Amino acid sequence: MRGRDPFVALLLEVVGGFFGFLGIGWIYAGRPAVGILLLLGYWLLDWIIGLTLTIGTFGAWCCVWPAQNLVFGALSGYLAYRWLEQHP
Repeated sequence: MRGRDPFVALLLEVVGGFFGFLGIGWIYAGRPAVGILLLLGYWLLDWIIGLTLTIGTFGAWCCVWPAQNLVFGALSGYLAYRWLEQHP
């Protein structure tokens, strides 16, 4: 039986992170607790920080919000990729 593909975990995390669903790649990688913790924690932090900055910048933060999700998704995806490489 073949193990999980690290690239799929990376892709799931980047795409999921862009849409605000950080942690999907970790769930695929076989680490559901980490994935759910990332998912719920990121939703909480993303909305608290995002709404605060949106109000503080009079809405300008909304232009940066998708890039923030992409950066966090890419970082988490890279970490999931590395974890799967080390734990096939």
